[in-house]
Amino acid sequence: KIVDGDGTVDNPYRLNGDNDTDLSGTLLSTRYSGEYIRFGNDENNLYRIVSHENGVGTKIVSAEPLKSSGTFITSAFDSNRSVNYSRSTTIGTFLNGEYLTSYVDSIYSDMIEDSTTWYLGTVGSGASYKLAKYTDTVMSSLTSSTTEAKVGLLRFGELMSGQFDRYSNNTNYWTLTPHSTSFVRDVSSDGSTYSDSPSYSSGVRPSINLKSSVSISGGTGTKSNPFVVTLGS
Repeated sequence: KIVDGDGTVDNPYRLNGDNDTDLSGTLLSTRYSGEYIRFGNDENNLYRIVSHENGVGTKIVSAEPLKSSGTFITSAFDSNRSVNYSRSTTIGTFLNGEYLTSYVDSIYSDMIEDSTTWYLGTVGSGASYKLAKYTDTVMSSLTSSTTEAKVGLLRFGELMSGQFDRYSNNTNYWTLTPHSTSFVRDVSSDGSTYSDSPSYSSGVRPSINLKSSVSISGGTGTKSNPFVVTLGS
């Protein structure tokens, strides 16, 4: 049952059950994929809930790639041409260093889990997106190709990994997922996924896991009124 909203991007439909009016003190881990959060600094402070993949916390991703003075920044995935994300690759070094100090700062950085497992399964041409996390398409077991880092990116095919604003913003951005031993998956401005050399420069959409104690102190979770969050004890 629709109880509020008009179905537009800025005022989406709210359904009976998620239209709570007093969410102060509610754990963010109880909320829904797609809802918006105020997180980070200045022009890069809008994020969306992806999932609760680790069971107790909340995975979020920047609503659009990072900007500087209104322009999307770009980064090589790795200048040494590694297709496997880690804290030491070019983009991993940026996300686990400068991003945390300049784009997020300590108020928000303290809300992030210190270490998250990021899945690095390879998805070749025509292969299922499920292989980005699992060893097979029936999802019987997790891939052994992983890395640990505080900040990462979304996998190919993961919820919210598609184009954030199709066509109107002419930028590509990286995913975590290797396409082969020489190329990495990225997402184009038309929402399609391609593969590029890791030395290529593309946009950056950080993904992070928030601690289970993060709670809501304001907002309704829409784009025009995102949740305001705080770290509990």
